[in-house]
Amino acid sequence: MVTTLKALKRNSYGSEFIQEALHTVYETLQPAHCYIAYFDKNQHKATSLAYSIEDHFSNPVFTYLINNSLCEKMISSGKPYFFSNNIPHTYPFNQIITPYLLQHYLGIPIFSRRGEIVGVIGCLFEHPYFFSEEQHGEWCQVLGDILGSDVQYLALLSEQKKLLCEMEECQQEAQFGNFHVDIVTGSAYWSKEIYRIFQCEAESFTPNETTTNQYIHPDDRTRVIELRRDMLDSNSMSYNVIYRIVLAEGKNKYLREHCHILRDINGIATLVKGIVQDITEFYYLSNKLDQASDKLSVTYNAVTEGIWEYNLETKILLTSPKFWDILGINETNVNSVYDWIIMIHKNDRSAVIKCFSNLRNGDVTSIDVEFRLQSGSNDKICRWFNCKGNIIESSSSHHYNRVVGILIDITDTVMAEQQLTLAKTVYDNTSECIVITDKDNNIISVNKAFEKVTGYCHDDVIGKNPRILASGYHDLAFYQKMWRSLETQGTWQGQLHNRRSDGVIYPEEMTINKIEDDHNVINYVGVFHDISSRKKTEKKLKLLANNDTLTGLMNRRRFIEKVEKYIDQINDVSADNSPASVCSLLFIDLDDFKIFNDLYGHDFGDKVLQKVATILRETVCEHSVICRYGGDEYAVLIKEQDINYAQGIANQLVNIISQPIKCNDIDINLTISIGISSYPESGTTHQALLKNADYAMYEQKWLGRNGVCVYDQQLQHEYISKLKLRDKLKSAINTKKIKVYYQPIVDNKTGRVCKFEALARWYDDQEGFICPGIFIPIAERYGLIGMLGQLVFEKACADLDRIHRSGFTDVVFSINHSVKEFSQHNQEYIFETINNYNLPYSAIMIEITESTALDDGKNIIDILSAFRSRGIAISLDDFGTGYSSLAAIIDIKPDLIKIDRSFVVDIEHSKESQMLVSLVIDLSRKLKIEVVAEGVETQAQLDILSEMSCYYIQGFYYSPAVTIDDAITILKERNQNMVLDVQ
Repeated sequence: MVTTLKALKRNSYGSEFIQEALHTVYETLQPAHCYIAYFDKNQHKATSLAYSIEDHFSNPVFTYLINNSLCEKMISSGKPYFFSNNIPHTYPFNQIITPYLLQHYLGIPIFSRRGEIVGVIGCLFEHPYFFSEEQHGEWCQVLGDILGSDVQYLALLSEQKKLLCEMEECQQEAQFGNFHVDIVTGSAYWSKEIYRIFQCEAESFTPNETTTNQYIHPDDRTRVIELRRDMLDSNSMSYNVIYRIVLAEGKNKYLREHCHILRDINGIATLVKGIVQDITEFYYLSNKLDQASDKLSVTYNAVTEGIWEYNLETKILLTSPKFWDILGINETNVNSVYDWIIMIHKNDRSAVIKCFSNLRNGDVTSIDVEFRLQSGSNDKICRWFNCKGNIIESSSSHHYNRVVGILIDITDTVMAEQQLTLAKTVYDNTSECIVITDKDNNIISVNKAFEKVTGYCHDDVIGKNPRILASGYHDLAFYQKMWRSLETQGTWQGQLHNRRSDGVIYPEEMTINKIEDDHNVINYVGVFHDISSRKKTEKKLKLLANNDTLTGLMNRRRFIEKVEKYIDQINDVSADNSPASVCSLLFIDLDDFKIFNDLYGHDFGDKVLQKVATILRETVCEHSVICRYGGDEYAVLIKEQDINYAQGIANQLVNIISQPIKCNDIDINLTISIGISSYPESGTTHQALLKNADYAMYEQKWLGRNGVCVYDQQLQHEYISKLKLRDKLKSAINTKKIKVYYQPIVDNKTGRVCKFEALARWYDDQEGFICPGIFIPIAERYGLIGMLGQLVFEKACADLDRIHRSGFTDVVFSINHSVKEFSQHNQEYIFETINNYNLPYSAIMIEITESTALDDGKNIIDILSAFRSRGIAISLDDFGTGYSSLAAIIDIKPDLIKIDRSFVVDIEHSKESQMLVSLVIDLSRKLKIEVVAEGVETQAQLDILSEMSCYYIQGFYYSPAVTIDDAITILKERNQNMVLDVQ
């Protein structure tokens, strides 16, 4: 073993050798823990160099006192020392070995070359160990000898490192650093403290004349540089200078630089060594001392407290100026003690008098009294004061006849105490539940509201963890997230469910705050309130927000959200042609629902809507989503079903609802129009499905109602065509490409043209002539009818003015007006246009369709009445085609009715048509209403109408609709000739 140790010494040294030695010790003695430590020169303290546990090196650096340690016994014996008794309690660094069951100790001394013990090899064993000096004595001696020099060397390095650290700490404490500058090479060295003073890093800053001079304050730079150069060029051996530097953030520092200059044999400076000290604090302190010196004379007047002295014998009161400032009293207003006493608040006056009386009588030697000053009738703004005083001995008479004391304004303190009292009152009586825990989350306080809400009294919960309230509603992740928020942000806020003492679970809204003192948690404060009632209200409000109150069905907003969500779910699933990848949407509208409201009232109409809702619930499939879309409209989302299934459901609904429905003992006949769109054929977004189903429903309305229309490619093509036509029509209106033609209305008795009907005509460059029966409905549907009507009216008035100026002043223009135009467009322009052309109101006749006039109700009749009051005549077009022709005559009171061309076409061969026309003519004659027959094309038709005394004729028999120029030509040919014949 000895040979092995000597070989080890030859192959390694220093720290490596120390570690190899520990490894050899482990192989030889098998200790659980082993370390090598060196002693200081006086053998007072041991410091570790290396430490291993089970031959694995650890890095705990520790020191311990040798006195009364096991090492002391080893030193005194001068040889290895073995000890086996209660090691964990007696070992000097037991905090390191406490976790281990170490019972035995062996200390092997380390010797210097002089034979002095300079360190120790400490071995600690878990199991019983027998140390034999005969067996291991020589080995221990050799090991201690060969370790000596390395231990001394490493100890010296450790002490040097320690001294360097201490020197750097001293420099930092004194705020000065050392430096030297090699004049020959230009290189420079700075200690760490100088880098700290200049607030720069050694790795990124190279000190030299250029870089360091940049730090000097511009006002000091020239002075310092010139001083340094003068010192180097002279024979001076040292210099001192004070200057400022400017740091990166603009902060100024004051530095003192003291240098020694080393020169060669020729007196040339070769090296500058010196120190730099940060004297900023000293500089500012010096200024403060100067300022303090100036203020010493007024210190007495500047103290915060008011100082007073009262002579019990002479009754003289001496005070500092601050005394009266605190009281807020003018000293000149107090001429006696009585003046002073009377100013004290009446409720505190007797207490102050009693204190001073006891002092005068010798009952006490000091006073401490609180009082308020009298503040008139308003006691709420009183300020509080504390007056303290002690009897002291007079310096001249040695009598205790003087009282010296201070006066303090304690208003803030009293207010704070009152606030604390108020806070306690609020704490006890607030409706918010409050629970306070200590740093270990044990409850230390709860208020009355907590007891009332939870059912637990104060004594039931003190000292317990708030988890006694846990309901089991929340999982572990919820509480982990709560505590993470508390630890990182200091607060948590949210809703949770807790359990009352009777087991009932209730929701609460809670805020928990972490209370810290110097970054140490001292309390957690939780504030919560029972939100059971609010939750019930929210549930009710959610129901109201998402459902229609009349029918109980889902409302439009919620339905759109459902459709959007379902479409998004479909889009998220890969296309696999499964039933889950399709859906259909029904858009349902009740036909002529307004009739029920008008006939029976809105309450009856509401019951009808409820009946329809019930039918929808009973008819559509279970997983469908039903909605009252608004008014008399419903919508149904049928999930996972294609268009064929949806069409079957829609036809079933049409058949069911078309059967008589009993409501309030009244059988009503109701019909519906349904539009259907499907995913993905009709669209892949919820907006497209809703829009297209709505469009299909309106198409069904146009097709005759009471049926089902599916949005398909053909309908889509028609829809797109109408949209294109709408855009073209809008452009044609804006560019005034819509022309106005005029068809004459002839008085058959005289042959004169008495009226013209103004008719809109549209020629498109691509489509050619477009029939009014096509573009007028487009204008009505897409809100262009108002613009179109105004354009036609203004053009007609301009042309009528031209006709009147041509001499035909008795000619009247009949101008068509759509009912939609009345509801969508302001009609004031009609009067303005007539006035602009100076036309008489009687020259204008407004022509409306009888079948649509009554649909819009009172609004149309009011507008027509306004026209009639100005003298504008009213014409009722297509008479006989509506469902209530006689009602139209009574309500509208027209000046003229026009027999629809459908009756005139058959008048030669249809007895029914002849009878109807004859009745209309007889009725109008009795009501003094003029009659015009439209669509007259043959002489036979004209003869029959003449026999029936219908003399106003319009049709191709006389002329089709023509331009204004041709209309004037017709007037010249017919009316002027007639004038000549009469003459």
